[in-house]
Amino acid sequence: MSSFRFSPYSVAIITPFRQDDTIDEQGIHQMVQYFVKQQVPALLVGGSTGEQHSLSLEERILLYQRTRQAAPAVIPLYAGVAAIRTRDAVRLAMEAEKAGHAAIMLGFPPYVRPSQREAALYVEAVCSATALPVMLYNNPVRTGFNLEPQTLIALVMKFSQIKALKEAGNPDVVKGVIEELGADFQVLSGIDATIADYFAKGYNGLTSVAGSLFPTEMKEIVHRLGSGQQAETSLQFEILQPKLELLGSIGWVRVIRHHLAVQGIIAGGFREPLTPLTSEEEAAVRTVLQ
Repeated sequence: MSSFRFSPYSVAIITPFRQDDTIDEQGIHQMVQYFVKQQVPALLVGGSTGEQHSLSLEERILLYQRTRQAAPAVIPLYAGVAAIRTRDAVRLAMEAEKAGHAAIMLGFPPYVRPSQREAALYVEAVCSATALPVMLYNNPVRTGFNLEPQTLIALVMKFSQIKALKEAGNPDVVKGVIEELGADFQVLSGIDATIADYFAKGYNGLTSVAGSLFPTEMKEIVHRLGSGQQAETSLQFEILQPKLELLGSIGWVRVIRHHLAVQGIIAGGFREPLTPLTSEEEAAVRTVLQ
């Protein structure tokens, strides 16, 4: 595991539902196969794009199992793990390992706003329960908690399996983190629209949401940014940017769910409070994706 690296480009996938609100297991299989055909190098399963907090523990475990069964062994899967209760996060991490996932992305408990010490204890409990490589996920906007760089550094020093940080908070901490932890430590973004700026700030990867709709384009953009081809990337991004802004304003999960359902890949059920697209939104999405 010492040489483990997260793919610099992965796609954060949705969780397909049937019209009766249950998990669409056939849809999982067909969706994973679709991304395999698109040559996506890695998939992030059951993260915030996968609506992890609307799923029961049993549903999340089922999702880990079915995605692994659907994906060829050569495609690494990263399991989104996060829970309000530490014991639930521990159980999810153990089940992800049992299901054959390559690594976990460990998010912090939403809503309860733990202290730095409490958050560190939560990470320690999960790391002690699994041998899988870990990417810590700092997303203060969604959770109400911000992981301080000194807490991160202390955790990485203690647990060598923490290989990466997905930083959706302050991008300006990244250079300092890498200086402290070395170039082997990876920092990834989850925001497609700012990825060029973030690479300039020291990031070196992306778990892409837009990759569900633009798998090849986003893969090429990340590859070029990683190879230092900023100028070519800017040109490519200028074409994509207005599309990303429009689709993001409608709501990524809703748009992706609609698009995959129109293609017959998934059943297309929604889990409230999210709703199907309005006819105006459908028309806008059609125009953008043509």
